[in-house]
Amino acid sequence: MTLKDFCKIPVGENKMKHKRRSGLLCPLTPDTNGSTEIDGKPNGLVKTGKTKEDEAIVKQLLSSNEFLAKILSDTSLKQLLDCMSVRQVYPGDLLLMQGEINSQLLVTIKGTFEKVVGEKRVEKFHDPKVFEEISILHSAKSCQTVRALSEGKIYFLDCLHYRKLRTRLEIKKRNEFVDYLKNVPSFAKATDDRLYCLSDLLHEKFISPAKPLVKEGEIIDNFLIVTSGSATILTRDQNRKLDKLTKGCFFGENIFLKEMLSVYTIIADPPGVHCLSLSRKDFLEHYEDLEDFMHEKTYVFHDFPKDEKFEHVKLENLKKIKILGVGGFGKVELVQDTKNKDNIFALKSMKKQEINGKSQIEQVYNEKDLQLECQNNFIVRLYQTFRDSKYIYFLLEVCMGGDLWNLLRRQRRKCFDTDTAKFYAGCILEALNYLHKKDIVYRDLKPENVMVTASGYLKVTDFGFAKKLKPNEFSYSFVGTAEYVAPELIQNLPHDKGVDYWALGVFIFEMLVGKSPFTNEEHNDLKTYKAILKGIDFVTFPYIVSPRARNLIKKLCQPASIDRIGCLKNGIQDIQTHPWFSKLDWEKLRRQELEPPIRISLNGRTDTRYFENFDEQKEDVADDFSLWDKDF
Repeated sequence: MTLKDFCKIPVGENKMKHKRRSGLLCPLTPDTNGSTEIDGKPNGLVKTGKTKEDEAIVKQLLSSNEFLAKILSDTSLKQLLDCMSVRQVYPGDLLLMQGEINSQLLVTIKGTFEKVVGEKRVEKFHDPKVFEEISILHSAKSCQTVRALSEGKIYFLDCLHYRKLRTRLEIKKRNEFVDYLKNVPSFAKATDDRLYCLSDLLHEKFISPAKPLVKEGEIIDNFLIVTSGSATILTRDQNRKLDKLTKGCFFGENIFLKEMLSVYTIIADPPGVHCLSLSRKDFLEHYEDLEDFMHEKTYVFHDFPKDEKFEHVKLENLKKIKILGVGGFGKVELVQDTKNKDNIFALKSMKKQEINGKSQIEQVYNEKDLQLECQNNFIVRLYQTFRDSKYIYFLLEVCMGGDLWNLLRRQRRKCFDTDTAKFYAGCILEALNYLHKKDIVYRDLKPENVMVTASGYLKVTDFGFAKKLKPNEFSYSFVGTAEYVAPELIQNLPHDKGVDYWALGVFIFEMLVGKSPFTNEEHNDLKTYKAILKGIDFVTFPYIVSPRARNLIKKLCQPASIDRIGCLKNGIQDIQTHPWFSKLDWEKLRRQELEPPIRISLNGRTDTRYFENFDEQKEDVADDFSLWDKDF
């Protein structure tokens, strides 16, 4: 069936098994002092005394939990235990209620409890158990009811407190790494931005007592900085001690200039040495040489002129034609300017009363500011914003081919062929290249957020999760859509633009296969996160995915952000020159001179055949006369 034939099929006749995926943003913003703040409240951790016996039980339960064991190191497990509190429970007490939002990790210690799913008791138990592991990442609806049947004791964790602690310690550790690097002569003149970038390549390493850090006559593979303990430098015959390396001492800095042989043997003293390590190989994957590291790259931006002709469009002159999309925020409608009927737009309206709280207000302002800033052929334009007593509005460029999720679902095989996927991935890469050069991390790439223009090209839309991040900055929020989030988010680690390259790998897989690599039939987020942590190497690639495509996807979905293609020294160019893209003419794509693989056929400028049908829902939307939106 050709696309031309498809265009004649009424929307209602296409039964979709897949459902649209919503994103999640749990903001956690570090301040400049390295502490953290949520909703304007200062960092305050809960610490409650616990018995050693109970703590041992909780520790064993958490460390043996399939999900938590993958994201908790010994240090973070101790931090989590420190943040937990204890509560006595009594018969009839509800610990969890199915369908209600929960944000606490829960461990039952003593007592008898029942677990109910729906109306049926599925389990009565008295042995210790862990519940709601996913809450360590974000709030979610509980899938079960848990009730106390006897007097007992539970341990619980307010996960926001834990995440604040984890964030504060990550910031502190990163600052300490930079302080160590500032004492190395080769890096002394580097800016803080460059040192923070270099610190992200450092690995923590422990060398057991009597083990060599390096042997005489061997090539020095790693630059090392001692962070605790000491090591002894021995003479050639290893009979005489020359010196010691103690905290803050380093060796091997010259390996970044050329390969070096060690003229000494250095042995770790008891009880061992903790070091920061950076291999020559890792350094050269990210920088050409020391001179390249010392100088930050500057970019020339290819911004297009703003569409000033739409600056005088008035909200009251917009005639609504059809609903194009509906979400929790509000809706998107196709509208026409009654003063100039050639002007057709998408109008996104968001209920003001539902945008409550500091983080949501900041989010919508952030979305407005970033999308207004972007003037690029592969990004949906935001022309201006409006407000009234009930809504705030985004006046957007309309893309009459609908969204890519809809187009993908409607393919006969529910996937795209290689050439189509390659073309679409190229469009997305152009958008990401532009955004990253502007220090914008997109953070919610998925087919639902990609629009198809009338010409058949793609444009990225919805900047609700996007964020400005300088090269030395990270974000600490849990953000994105479950099937597309990178492992560092699940592990409560800071993230940067590497999350977009991970998402691109997932995106390419979904275009070629028809589903994301980490999905499951139940759409269970916890199962999805477990699959992501297990890694792309454990994903089955169907035969329709070529070896070149498989190679690219695996390089994009490396577990560590700094190892992903796109994050190395050649940046996005490494992706563009990958063999899978070998036949794609990037210059012609950029100028939109390539013939799109799927033609969009329209009967007039207001033909909405590529969108789903939505019924108009009459709502009694409350007025909001507060002034938080005065700049819309």
